[in-house]
Amino acid sequence: MLRRRLFGRLLPCGLVLLLLFAAGAYLAVKLPSVLAPIAAGERLLSLCAALYVLCRASAESKPYRLLLLLLPWLGAVLCFFLRGEVRALPVLRAPFEDGRMNAAASLSAGNGLESGSAESAEYLSSGKEMCERLSADLASAKEEIFLDYYILARGRFFDGVLRLLEERAAHGVRVKLVYDDFGCAKLPKKFAKTLRTRGIDATVFQPLRPFAFSRLNLRDHRKLALIDGRIAYTGGVNLADEYIGEKIRFGHWKDTAVRLTGDVCAAFRVLFGEKSQKNAPHVDNLQIPCVPFADGAGGRRVGEEILLTLLSAAERSLELCTPYFVPSERLLFALCSAARAGVRVRMMIPHIPDKRAVFLLTRHYARMLVGAGGEVREYTAGFLHAKSLTADGTYALIGSYNLDRRSFFTQAECGVLLKDGRFAAAAAGDFEDIWRTGTPVPRESCGEKLLRILLLPFAPWG
Repeated sequence: MLRRRLFGRLLPCGLVLLLLFAAGAYLAVKLPSVLAPIAAGERLLSLCAALYVLCRASAESKPYRLLLLLLPWLGAVLCFFLRGEVRALPVLRAPFEDGRMNAAASLSAGNGLESGSAESAEYLSSGKEMCERLSADLASAKEEIFLDYYILARGRFFDGVLRLLEERAAHGVRVKLVYDDFGCAKLPKKFAKTLRTRGIDATVFQPLRPFAFSRLNLRDHRKLALIDGRIAYTGGVNLADEYIGEKIRFGHWKDTAVRLTGDVCAAFRVLFGEKSQKNAPHVDNLQIPCVPFADGAGGRRVGEEILLTLLSAAERSLELCTPYFVPSERLLFALCSAARAGVRVRMMIPHIPDKRAVFLLTRHYARMLVGAGGEVREYTAGFLHAKSLTADGTYALIGSYNLDRRSFFTQAECGVLLKDGRFAAAAAGDFEDIWRTGTPVPRESCGEKLLRILLLPFAPWG
């Protein structure tokens, strides 16, 4: 009986061992011949992917090289589908006498946005200030309202704007609203459909869909309001309560925006699929030279090029605010070169992070700028979300761009460059106020250094 039970238990084990031995012997004989074509195919696919990456317009190929190394098959396939660059368009000229403005205007014209002159440019030093001015302008709209925002969140700010949009639409004003599906993930799925029933032409940018990997990284990060083709707002302020201090996140939320008036505002209409209301670029020497610009789903990436134009031509001073500082090699080199050349380069970054990984990299690159002679301080009162630049007390740039690779190489963004001493002085004065209360970037701890080493290979996607 015992012998029979023992035999009954050992027989299955013996059969399993026999099958494993047979499988091992088969693989030992056949595997080399099977692996050879698989390995050759993987090498050929990786070579094709590598050539594809090298031939692309952008130099931001580090993450793709990393994919090829870490994921031989999948990484090579993803290199063909993860897209950040767009096709280049010819660069046209614009009739500014100032060299820096003319260079920026010619770049922007290549994307279809016409430069000109603004009747007025108002610097808004907080989201609350922008909320008040925008609400008043929306309430008095006569013909059209176009809005394009990365984040919409129900609350006092957006609900108030929404009531105004519905009221204006009921009075025959044409209303268009574009919002990003990722940034507005908390909104109901059928929110756009609901708005359309209320007379608002709502469009969701890049709806999130399963397995749509090639478009997942391409987001609409713009903050833009256009009213009657004569009033435009842009900057860092989204339509959510934390931007006006009604909802506290990370302490005081510091942001900035610009309110423009004049015919030049109509240039932004092309971002909504509309024709510009201007027939030709118009520059009035008595008004404010103004270059609206944008990056998006078509044309050449111009945001970083325009910024580099300002940095390379700076003679005395540069003041920058950014929540995220993960620059390309060109941008970091331009900032460091300006500092080494004697330009006073000062930058404000957050002290309280909203994204810890990006914050760690921001501090790393900030320390590199300090090492080159620049000055960097952290905003201690809360979270710094402002995205602005002033140069030589005369030029000012403000928009939705962060100083990182996502803004300059993948996302839809917009901004405006102005040559106006009064506007630049207002922006520089606001910068001085937060600079005085800022704190220097601390030394890197051992733990931060280890995490930074792990994160740096993925910095282009930060």
